[in-house]
Amino acid sequence: MERGIGRAVAACLLCLLALGVMAAYAALDKAVWPEATGEKVQQKGSLTIDVSSMEHGYILAKSDLSKAKLKLRIAKGDMHYDYDLTGDDQYVVFPLQMGSGKYTVTLFKNVKGKKYAKDGEVKLTAEIGDENAPFLAPSQYVDYTPETAAVLKSDELCSGLNTDREKVEAIRLYMKENFLYDYIRAVSAPKSYLGDIEGCFETKQGLCQDFAAVAACMLRVQGIPTQLVIGYAGATYHAWNLVMVDGQYEMLDITAEVSGGSGGVEYTAERFY
Repeated sequence: MERGIGRAVAACLLCLLALGVMAAYAALDKAVWPEATGEKVQQKGSLTIDVSSMEHGYILAKSDLSKAKLKLRIAKGDMHYDYDLTGDDQYVVFPLQMGSGKYTVTLFKNVKGKKYAKDGEVKLTAEIGDENAPFLAPSQYVDYTPETAAVLKSDELCSGLNTDREKVEAIRLYMKENFLYDYIRAVSAPKSYLGDIEGCFETKQGLCQDFAAVAACMLRVQGIPTQLVIGYAGATYHAWNLVMVDGQYEMLDITAEVSGGSGGVEYTAERFY
């Protein structure tokens, strides 16, 4: 009899847990999850690009040059962004943050020392329905999945909140109260450092780019367009966010919130993701 009751209780707990997980994912109905559908693919040399979702502000690129060091350049007019690309034949998401228009996507392969040679080039014409769309999806600089801990925490913090401003404030306060700046790692981190959302969220420590990536992740899954901006705060190389609230972008600097600094410093943006 007692065993039967125990089994029933355990079954109920499992059902409640399953319902809780389902509710958490259901609440993230505003989140964008990029997918290589294969409906529209362009290929040149060792470069393959899935352009099926360009209207949503992103493309997916891959290469099968597994033994080479690769660079991917996404250019529009006089502007361009350079990225690292692995040759593991797995798609990586890249934003079209320069807006609608004609793009040239070029793959470069390292041939010797710091020398690179072109190994594929594709020309695209993007018609993006919403100029904020590139800042609603995960990408190389803001890399997360539905299972990422920061995604689930975002849903927990924002559950029951009605406005974007309330959600931004809840996430800002959570990060301010729970994260620490990693001054030791800051000494050795390269300028090419990519924010580590999982590592930062697990240890509750990180650099400016970690904080900006975590904040962008937690806000984007709430349907709030959030840019990760890289540039300078005064003379210091820095990363922060621009968040769309009430129809306009507002600055959010989690590093300043955590460390209590940056007051009165002039920010100079160089790149945004």
